[in-house]
This record gives sequence, C-alpha cells and structure tokens, in this order.
Amino acid sequence: MSLYKKITDELNKLEYAGALRKLRTVADRNGQMIEVNGKIYLNCSSNDYLGIATDKDLKKEFFESLDLNSIEISSSSSRLLSGNFEIFEKVEKQLAELFGKPAALYFSSGYHMNAGFFPAVYGKGDLIVADKLVHASIIDGIMLSKADYLRYRHLDYDQLEEMLEKDREKYENCVIVTESVFSMDGDIANLEKIVEIAKKYNCETYVDEAHAVGCFGEKGAGICEEENLTQLDFIAGTVGKGLGGIGAFIACESVVRDYLINRCRSFIFTTALPPINLEWTSFVLSKLQWLNDRREKLREKHQLLRKLLQDKGLETKGNSQIVPVIIGEDEKTLKIADKLLANGIFAPAIRPPTVRKGTSRLRFSLTADFSLEQVKFVAQNVFGALK
Repeated sequence: MSLYKKITDELNKLEYAGALRKLRTVADRNGQMIEVNGKIYLNCSSNDYLGIATDKDLKKEFFESLDLNSIEISSSSSRLLSGNFEIFEKVEKQLAELFGKPAALYFSSGYHMNAGFFPAVYGKGDLIVADKLVHASIIDGIMLSKADYLRYRHLDYDQLEEMLEKDREKYENCVIVTESVFSMDGDIANLEKIVEIAKKYNCETYVDEAHAVGCFGEKGAGICEEENLTQLDFIAGTVGKGLGGIGAFIACESVVRDYLINRCRSFIFTTALPPINLEWTSFVLSKLQWLNDRREKLREKHQLLRKLLQDKGLETKGNSQIVPVIIGEDEKTLKIADKLLANGIFAPAIRPPTVRKGTSRLRFSLTADFSLEQVKFVAQNVFGALK
C-alpha cells in the first residue's frame, strides 16, 4: 500500500466514524463575538478569558506607547545566537516577580515548554508521576524523557501517595506533575495537598497554570497565588490564553533557568518570538494586578452558567471559567454542537482523543466580556438542543 493510499484510507475511516476534524476560517473577533466562514457567532470557545486579546482600548494604548520605527517584528534567530533582545529578559524578570521566584524562562509556546522541560531535566533513574488528565504536551514531554513514569487517577491524591510509598525509594529524583485548572474538565487541583505529599516523599512539583494565569489571584498569578504556594518548584504557564498574547514560561530557581538554556532542545533550537510580541506581554503584565474587576466578572459568569445547567439536571464538571457539559456519544455531541451553531453559538464538540472515549462534551469557555443575558441565552439553547 502506498503512503498516500494509507493516508486517504485513514481519513475515510475518520470521516465514516464522525471523527474527521476540519479547520474553520476565522475572519474577525470582536469581544465575545467571532466571525467564522462569513457568519457571526457568540464565541464560547475562546481562551481569551479576560478579554485582553480583543480589547481595542488596550491595543490602542499599547501601540501608542511604541516607537514603531524602532520596534523589531522578527527575532530572526534563536535566543542563544542573536535573538535575545532586552525585552525577553525584562519580561522574565516581571514573571519571576509575579510568581515569587528568583528567575523565569520564556518559551515560544506551551508545547515547546512542556515537551522540552521533562527530557531536559529528568532522565534514566528518575520518576515522573502525573495526573492522568494533564495536557498532551506534558504527556509528550514525559514520553520524550528517559525517566520512568506513572499516572495517578485524576485528582486522586490517595493513589498518588500509594504510588510514591511503593516506588519513590527506587529513584534518585521524582517530580509530581499537575495542571492547576484542567483544560477539559475545568476542575482545580489541590495544590496544597500535592505540596504536602511532595515534601513527605522528597519530590519536586511541576504545576502548569496555563488556564489559571490572569484569572485567579489578586495579582492574576493563578491558583498558586490564591493558595500562597510559591514553594512549588516549577510554576509553568502560557501567555496565549488569559494574558492575550503568545508564548509560555517557567518560573523557577536561577540554576534551573541556566540549566534549561543549556539542555532544553525546544528552547535552544527555536527561533525566538518576535520582540513586538514580548513588548505586548510586558505591557499586559504591567496591567495585570489592576484587572480584578475582569476576574470578578469572569467568576460571576461561569458560576451562573454552571448553576443554570446543573439546575436542569445536566452533568457539568469543575469550578472554573471552563464549563463542560458531558454528552457521551460522539455523534450526539456533534449534532448538539451543530444545533447551537445554527442558533448563533460557537461551541465545537470536544471528542476523543482530546477526551476519553465515552466522554464527548460541549466545552463552554467563557470570557469576562459575556453579559448575563448572553450566559442565559447559551443555557437556554443547550436545553433546547438536548430535546
């Protein structure tokens, strides 16, 4: 069988099973609204949780603050060659201060960060223990490392401790890995419990705050700030969600930053992001602690949507701005998503392999820009689509 026939056959199988994915073209975003394939929808699938990326006033203030004749629009090199502009180190200092760490390192994306960190830091003779629902980029990073690994049931800290009690002494180093806010279930890890277990068994802790940065904490530093847990060893996060930009970071000890610069392949062999993107990140970070009103609006909206859905007996999960409605069957979930789309609500179906088989869902990812009326409109249409 030729390669192209093999590929075509696989695509046909996916289409027959209702699992074929296709790209949609986004023409415009305006606050909580999005134009897709020529039609305007209420966007329930954005990670722009605070509405920063679509805030025209913020963007206007940012561009007016720049000298556009001198701003660099491409790094044209990796940071270890000629791409390490001053703005990178400025942003890293801002992030280190925000998370109460001595240092931080900026990556081109969350995937670069997670896929590169674990094979750089952990290897043969080490153990990585991760929550079963951590992001695919973390799983790929773990698989790329030469360390042994175990995965404990989602949020099951009794099983985590059982695993460590049985196996910790066999390994030189061990790290416990979790997200703070889980991207598909919208629930929140008990970081305090994880720190307690890590201390007991002499483990490091790696927490990915991708869906929490900006949305939680008085300063917007995520769940680790809310729980005052700066003792976490590695605090990771992304900029392309709540902070409205691009890139990712790890806040850590200075020696870890230096080590990653020398050993993390996804950092070493990547062209640095354009400096103008880092200028925007720096600008947003300077505003972050003053955005508590947006964090409160976001909290109000997701609590209302979850309550409206649960009051009608629907199964939802979590307690964050990510509100999943579990449907189960792939085909049924797709049909409901199509009904919502016909009524002006953009909420694509989430199916395997993104989630476990039998747990296909609608994932409502809210932003602070939603009005209470729009939240009620979403809930009413979900009820109608299920009939």
